[in-house]
Amino acid sequence: MPLNGGYVYRDEVQRSDAGTQVLAYHVERFQHSSSATWRRAIESGQVRVNGRIAACEQLLGAGDQLEFHRPPWVEPESPLDFRVVHEDQDVLVVDKPAGLQVLPAGSLLENTLLRLVRASAPARALSAPVHRLGRGTSGLVLFGQHASARAYLSAQFVDFRATKTYLALARGTELPISCIARHPIGTRSHGPLEIACVVPGGRPSITRLRVLARDPAADRSLVAAQPVTGRPDQIRIHLAACGAPLVGDPLFGVGGVPISSSVRPGDGGYFLHAAALSVLHPATGRLLKLRSLPSWL
Repeated sequence: MPLNGGYVYRDEVQRSDAGTQVLAYHVERFQHSSSATWRRAIESGQVRVNGRIAACEQLLGAGDQLEFHRPPWVEPESPLDFRVVHEDQDVLVVDKPAGLQVLPAGSLLENTLLRLVRASAPARALSAPVHRLGRGTSGLVLFGQHASARAYLSAQFVDFRATKTYLALARGTELPISCIARHPIGTRSHGPLEIACVVPGGRPSITRLRVLARDPAADRSLVAAQPVTGRPDQIRIHLAACGAPLVGDPLFGVGGVPISSSVRPGDGGYFLHAAALSVLHPATGRLLKLRSLPSWL
């Protein structure tokens, strides 16, 4: 398997952390790695302060610029294909497969939809997504081909003028034919990560749900979901909170909370597809309506 090109992570020391040792700072702030792992990284010269190789016991000052030079690594396997649904000089809409991450993050740097789209054609070199889908979610992703198009499209999501409809395969057949999920979504600790889930006092969150079909023999339902707000994993969380977790979801169980401490938000296996998208075109102002059906339907 080929290695990627590595990556430089950057951070700035805040006033509240002034006087902290380099090793202690990284152990506290970046808990995905152990103290021993961070010590090895610092001693091997992978951590720099203001451009100079750092020492473990070096004291940090407010405003110090930190760099972690992560060496090249083999990325997890991901599907490396996508389908173009619509393209013009302002807007690109692609159909993303489940298992492909949208933006570089974590262990995935090159094997992402953003990198694949930009490398696929010269006209897409500056394209960037206006919204995201979870790594395990398939379906339509909207790109702006340039900055002004992205600003116009993004404003529609902020103002709730853009609409997205998802198809979900949920466990059970007890959901009412139509309902609105309003469970507040916030974050809580999940191993070394902070994860979104139902949290009392969390941010107001709204998803419209409608049952399209029920399969009592398989104990599952086909559900159309329209998120009004845009919280991370909102549909997965709200369906689980309503007592109907997604079929195959390894993370969220009844109540909209994690059921396993070893599962990460990006782990797939569930059935959720962004099936419809409606936005006003940035050049013409006309309504652009696009649809996609999941392979599992």
